[in-house]
Amino acid sequence: MAKLTILVTGSTDGIGRQTALDCARLGLRVLVHARSPERGRPVLEDLARASGSRDLELVVGDLASLAGVRSLAREVAERVDRLDVLVNNAAVFMKERVLTVDGFETTFAVNHLAPFLLTGLLTPLLEAAPAARVVNVASLAHEGAPLDFDNLQGERRYDGCSAYALSKLANVLFTLELAERFRPAGITANCLHPGVVTTKLLTQGFGFTGIPVERGSRTVTHLALSEAMRGRTGGYYVDCRLAAGAAIARQCGVRGRFWAHTEQLAGPFATCGRSAPPAR
Repeated sequence: MAKLTILVTGSTDGIGRQTALDCARLGLRVLVHARSPERGRPVLEDLARASGSRDLELVVGDLASLAGVRSLAREVAERVDRLDVLVNNAAVFMKERVLTVDGFETTFAVNHLAPFLLTGLLTPLLEAAPAARVVNVASLAHEGAPLDFDNLQGERRYDGCSAYALSKLANVLFTLELAERFRPAGITANCLHPGVVTTKLLTQGFGFTGIPVERGSRTVTHLALSEAMRGRTGGYYVDCRLAAGAAIARQCGVRGRFWAHTEQLAGPFATCGRSAPPAR
C-alpha cells in the first residue's frame, strides 16, 4: 500500500483527520484537504508529527462553493497523475437555512453537491488507477430522511436535522448509482455509517457525544484499503459489515431521478474513458 494515493476531504477535524492519520501511518500518500491554507497548515504539521510520514500534502478548496470544488479538483490534478482512493467525508450541519454563494442550501451543497461534482471532476484520475475506490461517509440518519423532490433544499420548510438526514440519504443514493455507472471502469463505490462519533459536527449540531474518532474511522479505512473489499461495490456498511440501509435507496428509478436533478444543479457528471451510464 506504500504508493497508493488517497484524498480525504474534510481532513482538518473529526473522522477525516483520523482517517488521514490512519492512512499516513500505513505509508500511503495522503492528500489532506482543508477549506483554507490557514486552517490546513497546522493540521498538516500535526499529522506529519503524529504519523512520521513525509507523504502528506495539503490541498485546498471551499466545498460550499462550486468554484471551490473545481479549484480543489484542479489542484489535485496538478499534484498527482492517478488517485487510488477518494474519501468524500466533509460534511456540515446547519441549524438555520443559509444559502451558499451559488444559491444552494448549505447542508445540501456541502454534503451532497460537492462530493458529486468533485467525484465527477476526479474521474480521469480514478480511471488512471488500477483499482480505484470511492468511499462516501453517510450516516444512519439517512434511514429516516424525508425525500420530497419539491423540498430538497428546504424551499418550503426547513429543519436542520431533516436537512442533514436528507443529505446523508443523498450520499447513499449517489453511491449506489455511482457504483453502477463506474462498474465498467472497475472503480468501486461504497458508503458507510461510521457510528455516532464524537466530532465537532455531533457536539455542536446535535449536542451530545459518542464513540471516539479512532473507532469512527475504522469502517472508512476498511472500505478504502481492505483487501476484503477488492471488487466489492454498491454497498452500505456499518461496523465494517454490509447493511441494508434505506429501502428507497435501492430503487433504481429514484436514484436515476435524483442523479438527474443533481446534474441540473451541479452540472453533468464528468465521466470519461471506460466508465458509462448504466443500462436503463
